[in-house]
Amino acid sequence: MNEFIYALPSHNRAADYRHIQVTPTTGAIGADVEGLDLKSLSEEGYAELRQALLAHKVVFIREQELSPADLERVTQQFGEFGREPYVKTMAEHPHVVQVVKEADEKAPFVFGGAWHTDWTFQERPPAFTLLYGHDIPPFGGDTCYANMALAYEWLSPGMQALLENLNAIHSPERAYGVGANHNALLENMAINFGNDTSADTRSHPLVTRHPETGKKVLFVNPGYTVGIEGLRSEESKPLLDYLFSLATSPAFTCRMRWRQGTLAIWDNRSTWHLPISDYHGMRREMFRTTVVGEVPSR
Repeated sequence: MNEFIYALPSHNRAADYRHIQVTPTTGAIGADVEGLDLKSLSEEGYAELRQALLAHKVVFIREQELSPADLERVTQQFGEFGREPYVKTMAEHPHVVQVVKEADEKAPFVFGGAWHTDWTFQERPPAFTLLYGHDIPPFGGDTCYANMALAYEWLSPGMQALLENLNAIHSPERAYGVGANHNALLENMAINFGNDTSADTRSHPLVTRHPETGKKVLFVNPGYTVGIEGLRSEESKPLLDYLFSLATSPAFTCRMRWRQGTLAIWDNRSTWHLPISDYHGMRREMFRTTVVGEVPSR
């Protein structure tokens, strides 16, 4: 099916800024941002960076030198810290998750290794995620992103009308619940899995309206969306499978190659992301934070 999907006119156009240089990655999503030092960027510069982030949905800021404390300060330019469930944060930096894979690990799996949007089972899921490349192998480990506003716009008016009346059920059960022992294969990360996750199961509108851009967005994802409110599993599964397949069409995505000192920031309210697990046998260490978002609404 995906090979026959064609993108709508580009939603990822370049724009001029006074304090930063922005180059779109693809016609659908993403941008490289250059000409700035995040540790000395002015208030006006951060305002432009937020504007670029909302426009391009994910930005890649190269050639930065950020400690965990620096990353915390940058994060606070975008809002309050989000809550990090099921993963242990750094002892001296309680809002920073150290995402590390050592070269001698036995299994090729990586943390978050499936298409998803971060923590959508929360009442207030993250608005933004920041991920900094502290120790990056020479190749491998790209991250893919999908534009969920563009995927929604591609749907027929009849399908849009159907989806806008539905609520999707989000749960961490598959990733962190009783049967989720695959996380034990991540040898160098402290992950709290295998517990009752019922308290973190809730519904959100299947189509949300982005609180800053006003755009409608498909707010479901393969990692945490487990059903549709009011529908049986055999009714909801074909519909969700169709949406999941649609969203990963190359026409709606980009693929970002990491370099040492790159900071990626993405808008969870309108994107999915997928880390590629193709660097087994090489070490990689990242620092990750989130910014709390709003309660999703229509």
